[in-house]
Amino acid sequence: MTQLVRYEQARNALAECQRVDEVKDIRDKAEAMAAYARQAKDTELVQWATEIKVRAERKAGELLAHAAATGERAPQGRVSPQEPKPTTLVDLGITSNQSSRWQSLAGMSEEHFETAVATAKETAGQVTTAFMLREAKGRPISRPQTGAKAEAMREELKAAKERGVSMLETYGRLTLGVIRLQDSFTEQERSLLAELMDVIAAVTAESAKP
Repeated sequence: MTQLVRYEQARNALAECQRVDEVKDIRDKAEAMAAYARQAKDTELVQWATEIKVRAERKAGELLAHAAATGERAPQGRVSPQEPKPTTLVDLGITSNQSSRWQSLAGMSEEHFETAVATAKETAGQVTTAFMLREAKGRPISRPQTGAKAEAMREELKAAKERGVSMLETYGRLTLGVIRLQDSFTEQERSLLAELMDVIAAVTAESAKP
């Protein structure tokens, strides 16, 4: 089965989903597939798996918002005294942070979302939640150019380089060691890792320009 066929099947399955747990199952499988693709260095699979993951998160956000508005889900996980008992985030296996992020994706217009997906694939080779959320909030990926903090960091980097020390290499190797040794990651850690990958991809793409 070609990757294009699997991609189309996943898109169709998402379109037919009417329950959050169904969408979350597709999202989790796509996340696992993306992790496998990165290890296998399969760039095409990384693209479509990460895209499906984010599309599933957007669909889940739409369903979560609708359920909260219609009373099918208790807002912020609170249970209403009314019967029948509305579904909570805990019931769905979703954290409040995930719910908030996914509903932010759902709040993007169709045109904005599709443009952001295309941009992510073109510039970073993958579609991460962190990138899409920055697009949703109108905050493009960029490195600090001005300000006291940026200048202080530049001076520190310059001084280290003059001593023959690469801060990027030092902290990068430390970060890699922690990532490789850690068995699991919190939602906040996964978000930070996704942001890190976005920045690295953006900087790499920028440095490759003629």
